[in-house]
Formats: sequence, C-alpha cells, structure tokens
Amino acid sequence: IMYHSSYCVVYAVLDFSDPFSTEVNPRILLMGLRRSGKSSIQKVVFHKMSPNETLFLESTNKICREDVSNSSFVNFQIWDFPGQIDFFDPTFDYEMIFRGTGALIFVIDSQDDYMEALARLHLTVTRAYKVNPDINFEIFIHKVDGLSDDHKIETQRDIHQRTNDDLADAGLEKIHLSFYLTSIYDHSIFEAFSKVVQKLIPQLPTLENLLNIFISNSGIEKAFLFDVVSKIYIATDSTPVDMQTYELCCDMIDVVIDISCIYGLKEDGAGTPYDKESTAIIKLNNTTVLYLKEVTKFLALVCFVREESFERKGLIDYNFHCFRKAIHEVFEVRMKVVRSRKHQSQMQKNKRATPNGTPRAPL
Repeated sequence: IMYHSSYCVVYAVLDFSDPFSTEVNPRILLMGLRRSGKSSIQKVVFHKMSPNETLFLESTNKICREDVSNSSFVNFQIWDFPGQIDFFDPTFDYEMIFRGTGALIFVIDSQDDYMEALARLHLTVTRAYKVNPDINFEIFIHKVDGLSDDHKIETQRDIHQRTNDDLADAGLEKIHLSFYLTSIYDHSIFEAFSKVVQKLIPQLPTLENLLNIFISNSGIEKAFLFDVVSKIYIATDSTPVDMQTYELCCDMIDVVIDISCIYGLKEDGAGTPYDKESTAIIKLNNTTVLYLKEVTKFLALVCFVREESFERKGLIDYNFHCFRKAIHEVFEVRMKVVRSRKHQSQMQKNKRATPNGTPRAPL
C-alpha cells in the first residue's frame, strides 16, 4: 500500500503553460522510438512493477503525465511521449513543451538497429536546445542486460561518437549529452534516474555538504540520502559511488519495508511501515555495518560504517540528530519559497482573468 499511495498520479488534460508548475515541479520528458522501453522504465521505477510484468504492457498511444510528489526535494513531472507522435508537426506547439522542461530523457534500444533512433535524437536535441538551452539532455542506452560487457562498452562508444559528430557537424558542439547504460533488470535504471533527478534539485550542494560534514565527524565511509519509495538517491557525499554499495542500500530498504509490513503494523493493520521510529542495523560478513535512519516520512539516510567505527554509535546518533535537524531547516526554507511562488502565480492568474487587472465585485 505504501508504495502506491505515496504518489499523486495524474493523467490529465495537458497544460504546458503553467510557469509556477514547471518552476516548482521541474518537467522531465521521456522520449524515444516505439518499444524502446520508456513506459517500462516509468512503471518499474515509480510504480514498483516487476520487470517481468512489463512484458505485457501495451504500447503508449497518448501523452501521459505523472506528478511525482514525494517530498520537498523529489517533486517533478514526467511526460511519457509515444514514439509514433511527431511533435514537430506544425500543428504541435513543441516550443511550449521544451520551454518549461528541466530534463529530456531519450531512450535508445541497444539491442535494435539504433540509426533511426539517433536521427530522431539529433532532431529532438537541436530543436529543444534552440528553445531552451538550459535543458539537461540524458541518453539512456537501454536493454543492455542482453549484451556482453565488451558489447556494452562498444555500443556506448559508438552512440556517443555518432551523436557528438552529428552535433559538431551542425555547429552545436557546446550541447552536453549525458549517457547511461540502463536495464530494468538491475539497479542501473535507478542509479541513472538518481543522477537525472539530482540535477533538478537546487538544494543539492547544500545536501552534499551536510553529508560530507556528517560522515567526516562520524567515522562513516559512505552515506546516501534515499527517497524510500522509488529508491532514488537524491544526494550522497563527495566520495565515488560504487554500484555494489548502491545495490546493497536498495536491498536494505526493501528488507526494512518488507519486515515492517509484517511486524511493524498494528493488529488491525493501522499505521505505516515507515515512520519516525524506523531504524535498522545490518552487519555484513566483511566487518561492515549498514545503518538506516529515518530523516523524513519519505527520506532515509543509509550509511556504510566499519565495525570499529560503529562502536561509537552514540556519537553517530548525536551527529545524525544534528544532520536531521539541518535537513528539516532546508525543507522549511524550500516550502516558504514554494508557498511564495504559488501565491504569486495565483495572483497573476487572477489578474489575467479580470478585465484590466481589476477584480470583479462579488455578486
């Protein structure tokens, strides 16, 4: 229940023109050719669908919008575009679409002939950049689970080379593209989405700085700030991210939620499997301890600690208390900004809705 009720999912009439909506909830466009795996990615990451279940998904035949509203940091809109839609048709206002976009994810099926996909990618990137130079262009080289390690590297190198050459020929070398090897059958898709979402969080430098201070004063080797529902990490400290470490953290979150659903709820089923009392300690057989603590009702801090450092658990808990307090202060500042912008946006709407900006007298 927790996995699905934590989201506000909206499939509604498309409205690309609300400046407040895109300023507070950045828009992520999910594009690519038909059957490239766009809808499967969305279902696995944000709806906890099993990868095997996505085999039975029908092709998307209309633009779908989803509002992901988990916390003050993880707030964004995902627009899933069917591969067959020609949004450069003269009747389609593509400028309005790109103008409010924070990130454009283009999905390429690595197991298919991707020449057509690269042509569509080039057209999409060049048009979008002219409208909005601030868009983050993210390329998911998808379905790599069926490729050998050498083939993965070669495919990424080939796609990277071809796309950059096409941009250079068009005189657009300054456009930066980020490339990710992804699959819904492992954690690579979650890590890739984490990197995309982090670029849309204005508080990211503050969060990273807080994590650096926390681990340096607590003897912790690595720390992640996770969105519990999607398992996207919205921030980590400045040390490099190891894929195996990230996978262990994701598995720990699953274990904590699953056990809490069995033993943590009341007899009548009331309560939630994740609350302010949620904490977990898992000792690995390599003298490493995994430590999870609740930060907010949607965020968790997951740490890697050596056993000898974990003996000073009191110090770690005190530093965590200070860290948690600082995170909540950042939240409060963010919410004040959101409320202020929402108020300004509403006033502008009211002004446009009345003649000469003069409010109508109530009847």
